[in-house]
Amino acid sequence: MKTQPTYPPTRASSKWMATGLSVFLLAMIAAVSLPAQTLYWDANSTTAGAGATPTGTWSTSGSSNRKWTTNSAGTASTVNWTSGRDAVFSAGTDAVNAFTVTVSGTQRVSSITVDEGTPTLSGGTIRFSDTSPDIKIGAGRTLIFSSALTSTGTGNNLNINTVSGYNGTLSLTNSLSLAGTVTLGGGTLALGGASYSFGGLNVTANSVIDLAGSTTLNLTNLTISAGVTLTIQNWQDTVDFIYTTNFTGATLDSRGTGTAGQIVFTGFTGADTIWQSYDHQVTPVPEPATYGAVLTGGLLAFATWRRMRRTVA
Repeated sequence: MKTQPTYPPTRASSKWMATGLSVFLLAMIAAVSLPAQTLYWDANSTTAGAGATPTGTWSTSGSSNRKWTTNSAGTASTVNWTSGRDAVFSAGTDAVNAFTVTVSGTQRVSSITVDEGTPTLSGGTIRFSDTSPDIKIGAGRTLIFSSALTSTGTGNNLNINTVSGYNGTLSLTNSLSLAGTVTLGGGTLALGGASYSFGGLNVTANSVIDLAGSTTLNLTNLTISAGVTLTIQNWQDTVDFIYTTNFTGATLDSRGTGTAGQIVFTGFTGADTIWQSYDHQVTPVPEPATYGAVLTGGLLAFATWRRMRRTVA
């Protein structure tokens, strides 16, 4: 049997192969390195801005749900949401009122920015597709999460107001569990009457945690940068609880020392804050068990004093 001879590729074919490989590599690099495109919330189509109260449905389909635009001024045609993009509320500068955005199903997003308006995300689920997504809320603005909030990875982080100029309020009304670290870089994190569990809380700028009653915050690690104060508002003893397994720079049962002194509960001072070995709670007052121990000790001391008096008599 004759074997067909194998010829080396010609110069022309080698050129085409090299060109094809270069195009493929460039496409792969672009796919990996290009940031997600930004889409701006816009409820009034090509009219400038988004509308004073731009309510609508966040969806990837439906002509009536075309509430997003690539134009920051809001003068371009609106489109449906594209999964994985950066979301900005809102286009233009006229979204001056509070408004509700109804989330349809699960919407994947890379980051969320609130520059205009006070949106409430209601229903459905927001799922962050980045491993360390940003939520940026402008001064005087509030983003209310009535929607469920999840991430694509079990150890993903979340950055809140870590970009300069953003120090608004993020309000969470549903229970939330994140295995990663939440970095709080300013503004207010409002936790409303639910249970929250974070792998870590890293406070990098003066910030506020506002508790709405019957709120529990469970942390594996708590870190506060030097010179930073974390203010706890609306905390109620035996109603609201903050627990952390590890607290960098703090010492168990040592009131007001180290980083424990950088946490200030409203109505108290940093000197009152203690990280208790009893239950690893961060609190400005002793827990009931501690009160009981103090009372028991007092009663024993009183009984001993009475016996001594009787003996002397």
